[in-house]
Amino acid sequence: MSDDTQNLSRRDVMRLGATGVAAASVSNVPAMADEKAAPNKLPKRRYGRTGMEISWLIGASDWPKEIVPRAVAAGVNYWHKAQVWRAGTLPPVLKAQPRESYYLECVVDRVNGDHMHGRIDEEQHYQFVKKRVAEAGVGYYDVFKFHFGYHSVEEAKQNPGMVRAFERLKKEGLVKHLAISQHHYNSIGGDMAWEIMDYLADHQPYEATQFFYTFGDRKEVAEWIDVAKKKDIGTIAMKTMGGVGRASHDPKFRKLLADPNYQGSAPAAAMVKWLKSNPSLTAAVIATRNFDQFRENMGAATTLAMGPQDHEALTLLAGYNKGLTCVLCAQCVSACPEHIGISDIFRYERYARDYHDIERARKEYAALTRNGTSCVGCGDCLSTCSQEIDIAAKLKEVHRLLA
Repeated sequence: MSDDTQNLSRRDVMRLGATGVAAASVSNVPAMADEKAAPNKLPKRRYGRTGMEISWLIGASDWPKEIVPRAVAAGVNYWHKAQVWRAGTLPPVLKAQPRESYYLECVVDRVNGDHMHGRIDEEQHYQFVKKRVAEAGVGYYDVFKFHFGYHSVEEAKQNPGMVRAFERLKKEGLVKHLAISQHHYNSIGGDMAWEIMDYLADHQPYEATQFFYTFGDRKEVAEWIDVAKKKDIGTIAMKTMGGVGRASHDPKFRKLLADPNYQGSAPAAAMVKWLKSNPSLTAAVIATRNFDQFRENMGAATTLAMGPQDHEALTLLAGYNKGLTCVLCAQCVSACPEHIGISDIFRYERYARDYHDIERARKEYAALTRNGTSCVGCGDCLSTCSQEIDIAAKLKEVHRLLA
């Protein structure tokens, strides 16, 4: 054990050392040759039934505007949440290119409430997208994406409003492809994301999906990615950087990372390489707040394969996250007699501690009808947590942070 490890508290050593299972998982990742791409250019993968060849790392409209030209030069050709751009704010570097050379995604939310309590309304969704196309002056959106998704398989069966809005817009040439960003809804008696996506793959015209996925996630998510590949459904991973932000600012973690075993890698870069090592995953959308983050993610995404130092860095991160960072699997939610959206609360904590966006985190937390104070401390959730988090204690901690 290194001197730095000996200087940590017993709890720190337990968290940072409890990595046997994680190490086994990481060591089994193949060192695969990747798709052909020009040097320092992002590889592209086929986005399922859409037939679109999209960059493995996708851009987002909330990236700092100074990064967008660099991203385009590096090969980013797909833009998430592009509906926020108007004619006057569409990046000049995109305006200067032929429209068919890049892909714009429009996300569509429920109306008259948030993703938990709002409703699907065909006419309002149709009018929303039609208005945004006109305001942006882009001619059309390549992807119409249902944001947050259905509450259950039953809702997908019974409520065709979102699909009908898409079909009307497609007939008018205003959108081309249908996708969904699916969350879990077991906190309100609904279904898990992979259950809903699996139904849609066989019974609805959805061509692509987006969902939570990070290292250490539930096996059902990885299984869905494989199923989606076989069914020719596109897949984009989101909320991928569990614990990376807080670990990178933790002096104890940074001391450990200075060990020669980790030279040449870091948790963020290792996570990007791990995600990209799965040939069935189309792409990833990764929160990017500054050029340093972009440069690190881009460098990792254009590297051919994981190396031993990347395995070590991910193993270290997995140990750090144990007992501390939620992977958003939502298993605990099904066991909660109070029906608290525990994984949503811990997602908002991630906005604050990993993305350093406390304003957004507090806004989202304030909108909850049942927050951390609803916990009665029964402990029914504890045995479900693969991260061994003391959930009741953490709910109190997050409430103090965000209330």
